[in-house]
Amino acid sequence: MIGRSIQAKALVFVVFLLGIATGVLVANIYSKRLISASPAPADGTQRTQRAVRDINKFYDYLGLNQEQRNQMHKIGEETRQKFQDLRKETQPRFEAIQEASRVKIRAVLNDEQRQKYDDFRKKMDEQRRSHERDSKDSGSNNNNQGPRQ
Repeated sequence: MIGRSIQAKALVFVVFLLGIATGVLVANIYSKRLISASPAPADGTQRTQRAVRDINKFYDYLGLNQEQRNQMHKIGEETRQKFQDLRKETQPRFEAIQEASRVKIRAVLNDEQRQKYDDFRKKMDEQRRSHERDSKDSGSNNNNQGPRQ
């Protein structure tokens, strides 16, 4: 009798974990691939078209009806907005930590190394800004990894 109770609890726990994993998967797919499940914008960017196609394939895989698709879209939009709000709140702290780290690193280096480090940082910062611009231009927001060191 105790064995059945443990099996039942384990089954409930596994179902719960599968629910969490599914939620994380959907949020990840949504945040990386799509801002909206509506048709691609007039600019016709390949990235946006691919994102729409991928999310619709996922919806088809799940067998969602139109009402469920609309609900999933709404959930995704709400989640995306919450992530954007969180990023706005935490971004200054990330930047402060990043700048403090750079100051400490520069203090360890000699003049020649410091110049190389500064050149490297400048190049990396330009690449990051270019990537962020490209992401915004294509209608996606894939720069959610935070600032780079």
